[in-house]
Amino acid sequence: MSSDVLVEVQHLSKKFRRGESYDSLRDLIPGLVRRLGFSRGQSQPTDRWFWALRDVSFQVRRGEVLGIIGANGAGKSTLLKILARILRPTEGYVRVNGRLRALIEVAAGFHPDLTGRENIFLNGAILGMRMAEIKARFDEIVEFAGIGPFLDTPVKRYSSGMFARLGFAVAAHLEPDILLVDEVLAVGDAAFQAKCLGKMQHVAGQGRTVIFVSHNMRAVMQLCDRVILLEHGQITQEGPAEQVVDAYLRQSLAQYQSWVCELPGLPDAPFEVHRLRLVTEDGRPAPVVPRSQPIVIEITGEVRAADRRLIVAIDIKTIDDLTLFRTHSFEQDQSYAILGRPGPFCLSCRIPAELLPAGKYNVGLVLAERGVREFFHHRQVLQFEVYQDRPIRGSDIMSTVGLVTPSCDWTRID
Repeated sequence: MSSDVLVEVQHLSKKFRRGESYDSLRDLIPGLVRRLGFSRGQSQPTDRWFWALRDVSFQVRRGEVLGIIGANGAGKSTLLKILARILRPTEGYVRVNGRLRALIEVAAGFHPDLTGRENIFLNGAILGMRMAEIKARFDEIVEFAGIGPFLDTPVKRYSSGMFARLGFAVAAHLEPDILLVDEVLAVGDAAFQAKCLGKMQHVAGQGRTVIFVSHNMRAVMQLCDRVILLEHGQITQEGPAEQVVDAYLRQSLAQYQSWVCELPGLPDAPFEVHRLRLVTEDGRPAPVVPRSQPIVIEITGEVRAADRRLIVAIDIKTIDDLTLFRTHSFEQDQSYAILGRPGPFCLSCRIPAELLPAGKYNVGLVLAERGVREFFHHRQVLQFEVYQDRPIRGSDIMSTVGLVTPSCDWTRID
């Protein structure tokens, strides 16, 4: 293995047994009773083994940030546990050149009865660091974790967020050559997650290696140079972060059911909406859209009454139901002509690119007649996700702050 390669994985496979295993008499007796039930006519699974990982091979070089993505059950956490030597592979091998620190579970490496201070020294010792090295970084760890008032409290009394802050602070500041980070950061608040991403970028900038597993595609795009996509325990794609994340999100479209919404009719209403669809500009279904492209909402329905002042409105809301803006059919030409004649209609509402930061959003539908009390208001009819599809640079970080991020014109007038 080259000295520049810190992690080498070759033909790695891991097999698990389905069903139960018994390591105590208390579990063995009920298990035997259930097995007797199977022998009296119940069918027992014929294939009791499954492959969580199958023939996985890759290398990670010094200073590289590798992302591992995939659906739940794809084998991501199993892979990290093998890299951290928590599990042994069934086939293949892993070679690690350097000190490795794994942040896979919130309390990993902590003793619940020891204080935060004592656990910092314990984790440093596990990494093979000298007392002087740990003391030199001690104050930085405590400041980053923000647990100063509770430093001498046993960690079993910490909240999950405090656990995460201390665990990440120890892992990042004790300078391992390789840092493994699973989705454990999800327990932290938004500010702490942003702080962790910044720290991981700093760690990578110092020439150390990070292997990052996450369902947060924005974080993966922001942090990783290269990404591996796992499906059913196998690598199906490997390459630049933008390319692999885009392929994964497009692949996920079939799993979404919210890109189209069929609505029941309203017998007494002057008009009705039958269906809403989220599509790209070229008409493809799009529940997950890149930030650099516009979002198109197609609305089909029927007008039953002529010469009425009818309006269709769309609300774009955050996932916690905060309305960002409302756009309606009257805006286009300040008239009701778009729904002025009876019969079927199909409207298209185009939301500009770069307006919404990465995240999940709800779509609300409002049908109204001017001068008449609102007769139909469906609070949520669709949901979509925007992801950051371009690498985030310094100027982009400034432009993606806020609930909405419109492209504004700037001129100098002096």
